[in-house]
Amino acid sequence: MMSNNGLGTLRRSLTALLTTGSLALLTALGTGAPARAADSGDLESFLDTVVGHRGASYAVVVDTSQSMADKGSYDKVRAVLPTFLNSLHAKDRVCVIPFGEGARACEMVSRDEALEELDEALPPSPDGTASNFGRAFEQALDGLQRTNTDVCGVLLLSDAELHAPDDPRYRDFKANGWSALRRQASGLPADRNLTGYGIPLTADTDVETVLAKVFPSYRMLDKSGSGTGAAMKEAQDDTRLRQAALSVVDDKGRGIRVSWPSTRKGRPVTAGSDIRVRLTATTKALPVRLTDLRIEGLPQGVALAAGLPRSVELQPGTSRDIDLSLRSTGVHRKDWKGGPETETWHLSVTGRVSTPLATAAERYVGKRVDLADGPVGETLSVEGTAQTTADPLLWAALLGVFVVALIPCGIWLLRRYRPVRGTVSAEAVDARHPLQIPLQGRREVTADLSSLLESTGTVRIKSVPGPLRQQPPIRLRCRTADRPEREIICSPGQTVLLCGIEFHYNSLPAQRL
Repeated sequence: MMSNNGLGTLRRSLTALLTTGSLALLTALGTGAPARAADSGDLESFLDTVVGHRGASYAVVVDTSQSMADKGSYDKVRAVLPTFLNSLHAKDRVCVIPFGEGARACEMVSRDEALEELDEALPPSPDGTASNFGRAFEQALDGLQRTNTDVCGVLLLSDAELHAPDDPRYRDFKANGWSALRRQASGLPADRNLTGYGIPLTADTDVETVLAKVFPSYRMLDKSGSGTGAAMKEAQDDTRLRQAALSVVDDKGRGIRVSWPSTRKGRPVTAGSDIRVRLTATTKALPVRLTDLRIEGLPQGVALAAGLPRSVELQPGTSRDIDLSLRSTGVHRKDWKGGPETETWHLSVTGRVSTPLATAAERYVGKRVDLADGPVGETLSVEGTAQTTADPLLWAALLGVFVVALIPCGIWLLRRYRPVRGTVSAEAVDARHPLQIPLQGRREVTADLSSLLESTGTVRIKSVPGPLRQQPPIRLRCRTADRPEREIICSPGQTVLLCGIEFHYNSLPAQRL
């Protein structure tokens, strides 16, 4: 039988060996000091960090049949059980189930209560007439069914094979009780994770067969039967590793939430006010680190009076406040007009979220940490002042655009209203002298035709739109008292008949524009 001192020495040696190996690996990989500080700890420190707040449930099933007296197996169990119970954590729950022809009920209690009840729970000597594993597992599964932890383990300590001749439900592996037990072990609530651990107390026992009959997930530890205490510690570590794996998965998508305490929601703060930003870790198990911390949304010319920390580390669920102040509360810029203007700036926190335990999580539980990429949360509205001055370059640019826009408009107007120079002579059939109508410029010319007609009449003359470099035709619109208005186009040098009057258009060369 191994003494408590011997177990302690073995455990410390294993821990030192694991720590040394981890440090050597990290050194070979060339990691920096912060990463080494987070990842170089041993398995125990990783588990304490990640699952220290979660509790596991253990059912310790101890064979008390008479064969346990041989080779000191029962004394070995009684010696290592206090050490195992002492190693449990405050939120863990445990029950000790001695079994022979029957089994003790499993009532989940704390480690301290289990230690107080240990002498009462275990008989002083093994005197059972059978090894009825089935009844022991019935009690274990019943107790684990009622626990509120998400990871459970059944530790079976025995030196013998199944022996229950007087129990028809479990007398051999063909009895119908075993299938019901396996269904019960497989039918625990979806949030329960159960594993059976076989810890033989002698080298020739066949504990694995009975574990495989009941538990879909099981492990055999120390088949030699010589390291019972170390095997129980290994079962505990494996249970906590399953807790750690669940914890890493549960923290998927979590990270850091941003809030702005001491500000009224929905109302902006003035730029001269003290500003406090609060960073809160939303993870449940993993510590988080925020690097490349920046405040976005400040206008050009406005900066923080003091620099931000290079990185912020938070334990799960904890917060840290950072006080901010602005070096200036106004911004100067050139604009279309001068004068002060009130502006609203929307500040947000950005950075990169990670955990210092990412490498350890992959190493120990084979899980990739998948946190949020950056912090999430509210933005802060800040009211500041912008002092603007009129920018001559902006006005010059605007004038240039205006001039460029006027050129096609001017060309269009010149082509539509082409200037004409010349005369139009109007001659009636029976008139003695023709009427001379001078044309000059772009405006429409109106002439009275009464002297050529027996009634009243007028003619309106205007140039026709067209190319600027050609002599423009003219449009004549004639209206008389007894006829509606009629019109005709007359080219330079042409004579046309309109309203009974001959019009002859005699143009002069156009002047250069």
